[in-house]
Amino acid sequence: MQVELLKPHEHAGIARNPGEVIDLAEDSAQWLCQIGSARPATDPASSAKPSKQSNITQE
Repeated sequence: MQVELLKPHEHAGIARNPGEVIDLAEDSAQWLCQIGSARPATDPASSAKPSKQSNITQE
């Protein structure tokens, strides 16, 4: 399950910042949401910025 972080969080030994989208096991994702550190990522495709860029650069 993908979640968007609302607070700084360390995941897999890596410091993550608010606004980052990370992929977690369902139970871990729900726990982070319950404690107010994350929210479900509303649209996983919205984090696919490279696809938007590739449309702009196509000739």
